[in-house]
Amino acid sequence: MASSALTCLSSVLSDLQLLENLHPDPEHDDLGIMKGWLRSIKTFLLCTRNWGNDDDASLGALIERINESTYKLGLGIHTIYLTSLEVGLPENLVEVLPTESEVDFEFIQQGIKNWYLALSHCSLRQSSNSLVKKDDLMELMDSLLEILDFCFLLAGFESEDLVKLVEVLKEKLKFLKNFVGFVTLHGVEDGQLGPLFVHTEFITANAARLSFTWNSDPSSTSNHITDLLQKIIPPESQVHETCVQVLITSKFSRHPYGDSDELVLRDFLESLQCNIWSMLKSCTFRMISFKFQLQILWEGFRYLRTIFKEKPKKFDEKVRDLTGLVLCDAGLYLLSLSLNATNDGFIREMDLVSPDLLENMNLIKLTVAEECLETSPFNFPRTNALGFIDFLLKYMRELTSSEASLAALADHPVQTIQKDLGFLRFFLGKIVEMRNGDEELQALWDRVVEVAYTVEFLIDSVLVGDILDSCSLSFDSIVEEIESIKSEASKIFDSKRPDVKEKEVTKRPNPPPAQGSKPTNNDVVVGFEDEATSIINRLTRGSRQVQIVPIVGMPGLGKTTLAKKVYNDSSIMSYFYTRAWCTVSQVYAMKNLLLEILTCIESKHSEKIFEMSEEDLAAEVKKRLLRTRYLIVFDDVWDMEVWNRLEASFPNDGNGSRVIMTSRLRDFVPQDNLHQEPHYLRQLTHDESWNLLKEKLCPGKDLLPSELSELRTQIVEMCQGLPLTIVILAGILANMDPSGWKEEVQSLSSRNVSSTEQCTTALELSYEHLPDNLKSCYLYFGGFPEDHEHTVKRLIWLWVTEGFVQATDLKSAEDVANDYMMDLINRSLVMVSKQRSIGGVKTCRIHDLLHEFCVEKAKEENFLQLVRGYDELYTLNVPRYLRRLCINSTTKDFNESRLAFPTIRCLSFFAHGTWELYPWFGLSFNFHLFRLLRVLDLSQINLKDTFPREIELLVHLRYLAILGDVYIPSSIANLQNLETFLASSTSLPDTLWNLKKLRHLVWIGQYSFGGFRLPTENLDKSPQLCNLDTLSRVRIFSWENRDKIFKKFPNIRKFKCELTAPHHPAKEQGDNILALDFSSRLESLSLRVPKGFGKPYPVEFHLSLTVRKLTLSGFCLPWSKISAVANLPNLEVLKLLEEAFVGETWDLEGEEFPELRFLKLASLDIVKWTAFECENSFPRLQKLVLEKCHNLEEIPSSLGNVSTLDTIEVIDCPKSETSVNEIQEEQISMGNTGFKVMTSSKRSS
Repeated sequence: MASSALTCLSSVLSDLQLLENLHPDPEHDDLGIMKGWLRSIKTFLLCTRNWGNDDDASLGALIERINESTYKLGLGIHTIYLTSLEVGLPENLVEVLPTESEVDFEFIQQGIKNWYLALSHCSLRQSSNSLVKKDDLMELMDSLLEILDFCFLLAGFESEDLVKLVEVLKEKLKFLKNFVGFVTLHGVEDGQLGPLFVHTEFITANAARLSFTWNSDPSSTSNHITDLLQKIIPPESQVHETCVQVLITSKFSRHPYGDSDELVLRDFLESLQCNIWSMLKSCTFRMISFKFQLQILWEGFRYLRTIFKEKPKKFDEKVRDLTGLVLCDAGLYLLSLSLNATNDGFIREMDLVSPDLLENMNLIKLTVAEECLETSPFNFPRTNALGFIDFLLKYMRELTSSEASLAALADHPVQTIQKDLGFLRFFLGKIVEMRNGDEELQALWDRVVEVAYTVEFLIDSVLVGDILDSCSLSFDSIVEEIESIKSEASKIFDSKRPDVKEKEVTKRPNPPPAQGSKPTNNDVVVGFEDEATSIINRLTRGSRQVQIVPIVGMPGLGKTTLAKKVYNDSSIMSYFYTRAWCTVSQVYAMKNLLLEILTCIESKHSEKIFEMSEEDLAAEVKKRLLRTRYLIVFDDVWDMEVWNRLEASFPNDGNGSRVIMTSRLRDFVPQDNLHQEPHYLRQLTHDESWNLLKEKLCPGKDLLPSELSELRTQIVEMCQGLPLTIVILAGILANMDPSGWKEEVQSLSSRNVSSTEQCTTALELSYEHLPDNLKSCYLYFGGFPEDHEHTVKRLIWLWVTEGFVQATDLKSAEDVANDYMMDLINRSLVMVSKQRSIGGVKTCRIHDLLHEFCVEKAKEENFLQLVRGYDELYTLNVPRYLRRLCINSTTKDFNESRLAFPTIRCLSFFAHGTWELYPWFGLSFNFHLFRLLRVLDLSQINLKDTFPREIELLVHLRYLAILGDVYIPSSIANLQNLETFLASSTSLPDTLWNLKKLRHLVWIGQYSFGGFRLPTENLDKSPQLCNLDTLSRVRIFSWENRDKIFKKFPNIRKFKCELTAPHHPAKEQGDNILALDFSSRLESLSLRVPKGFGKPYPVEFHLSLTVRKLTLSGFCLPWSKISAVANLPNLEVLKLLEEAFVGETWDLEGEEFPELRFLKLASLDIVKWTAFECENSFPRLQKLVLEKCHNLEEIPSSLGNVSTLDTIEVIDCPKSETSVNEIQEEQISMGNTGFKVMTSSKRSS
């Protein structure tokens, strides 16, 4: 009766899927709703096929009406599909499709509800055997699970509890379906299932009815689902016995599993894995050893899932049969656990994993091990080992000075181990250079590092109560290993003399250059015309003294190519009488460099020159260059030692000679040797990138293949202006037929390009040249998504938290980390995105090619793993002691991946895709499986109003970032090691004051207004946050408590605060004084009064004299009050925004800002700004920014007399543009060509 209707409906769903493929945007909700309704109709029709009565006339009439309505709807959908191919999808589908009345929507809805109601009154359990065919039931369950996916999305907009219930229902239905599918593969007939099959029918029918009668009332729906789940779990003993018997029958069946069975095996494996996950996340076991065994079982199942995904060649009949045995044993094991838990209420000691199960899993691993990617036996990070040990020793000193930690570790020889680790750290420092190329020393090095990481793991496990007495790792075994290492280290001290000085790399000779060595000009040079012109001008103009012209840029940017372009330019060839080129690189021999220069100067010379000493060669070079205008190019310079040693060979005859140096390092030339800034090479424009690709791929051709032209936008965006990427891509495409270019380009990414030998060599060179302490910081970029723009201060906080950076006697850890960041920028490995007001970097990023290098190198070094998308989550194979896991996927994929890595120290999640449509409930259950976490970054996803309560168990947490309007519980005080806390909540509990180690408390809400509301209860008795360095942003509501709140941060450096309007005028003299001199370390201060106050804020500023940066907004103060600001002796940056001061005239007479370098005036009502001697008021001003000061008529002309002023930026201040331009004209007439004026009439949004 339902067959024809099902056929018609399947056709309509196919057309609808084609339409969705054309328009996958989530904004077309109508398509999703329509698909959900049609699938619910399909589920109903499948139910009637199983349990409908052919003699039921009303049912027949209903199905006929469904058939007619589906046909009408199908015609409409097919018409829309054909139309959308040409003109796109209509904005309003409802207006195009048949109306609800035309498809009898109400009649069909009511008819189906009535039929489901009648079915619920019938008992489907009257017989122990079912008359429904297995395949029909499986098809129905598949359709039902699709409907529950739709219900799951709807539940996400209703309640967290409802989401969890729907998820549980889905998993239980999947288990029933996959269980039946698995046991009927071999050895079990349908009839043997008996009670199990009837039970499955009953559950499926009720779930189908529930999915169609979905109630908008979450409470009612939740009750219905709860009732149904109680009927699933636990099943009757007869059903349980049937499950056990059919698994035993399957286990001892001699029928092999074939290729066609793999899907069924995989589905049942995933269902078992889901059950193990549920047990892990419940965390109710009394035995730690039992939990440990479950984790082993979980890891084994993840490995099996990876094998099913990757399908190695040895995935043969033997592996399939072993997998079948594993699944049977695991199923029996879980059934036993569920029965015992039901009867006894807890898991018993005898309920341990079957040895046969573990043995078979190991056999599978051994069988496919040759083809699967095996991790190195050394499972710990290889990067910056000495830095880690220093961090560990500091951590152990802190623990031994804490009474609570000492008590927890009292039974373990921690202090003895600490002392021994200090000795081993000294030993490693001695062999750090000698170990290269010495296998014995390297093996000993690895043993020490492994011991250090193991010690940290054991200590932290003890502190969270998770260490296993039966674990192979123990403090006793560590003490034995340390003694063994010390004994071997002593022998090495005696035999290998570790105090041998490091050999100079410059003493390793390169092969001598060929005679007449000069830079060839075979490379295609495209673009850089403006860059070349700039370099040529610097070479041919200016001072007559010898000058160095550095060309600086990231690897692959074209520094050498640009230098060659200039070197071979006709104007350069005629201007310089002598030219020479030599390539330096990291390892060089001075003699070879001198020979290169000489062979360029004169290609023909005596063979005796190759026999000359280095000193004689240097004298010969000087002789050849005397009284001649020369140009020397040093390509690929890594430090200035080469110049320091050769400088004497380059005479300074006052004739305009020049030296070009190309380098990846920005500051490799000391300022004393520079007359101008280095030339920082830009990336290619889109047009230049395209032209370079054309010349490389189709040299000399005007007419391009159509296959190439179609790919222009995609190619130039992928290459991101990096010539190296373009050259590599051209090399790939050149060896292919043009018909395959499109497919190849679409499959390519920075991953493919970075894996080429040419690219790897270039990037590896920069990495190996980094000091060890910078390698960790650099590889950390590999833990973020591609094209991610990093907020520098947050990245610095992460580096400090991870232990990459240590404070010194003179600098805080954050200041040292900032130096590290600048070092990476100076090495052209990191690009500046946004700068701060007076130097410094606000945000940064790295090129996609460098990012991919960091991703792969970090994985190779066991430093971190970035997992992108469900495929990588699905097959994630990581070292046992994985330290950092960074996930870039949808929240749905993350939840379904069910990751559990108990050794993780850093977990970061970056959501992508339409995560808003997928509810982020259930996240919290993961965290008790990551109890050693130090870093938890969830700042890129919205937790809505749900705080993951298990976070309070993460006692090692030092960095926590969460986004969402969540209520922060008082148990946050359990995180006694927390140093950085980023959140978007508006209120904080009074236990905040107990976070003694807190250094950075930052509000990360999405709006320009808002901030933390600090607790004001018991302020007199609560402790100070003496370590707090950064507080941004807080809202002070209590006028009476503000001074008490301020005094809670005696050492703060950066403070951003919003002050609400006082509820009453100042009662006593002094009440209106805003005492902001509470910290002697305060450097950056931002104060804001919300818009709308509209009158002068009743306040007198008492500001700390240490303030270097000040931002004021909304105070509506008269300009006469600005003296409190002007008198700050260290103020360098001043931003007056949105009615900070009001009044038409600001007269600078008598006001002096002695150290001010940056001044910004924005959204002020100022009309006249007068000053006769700005050079006295702003003696050090470098940059002035005016924004939205619409009434400002002009700026003081005397600003032109400020010798340090180099930039004026004017945004939407039309009346003052004339006076600004006049100042610029005056500066140009005075020869100050570097003076910049930037104007814009565009209003900011």
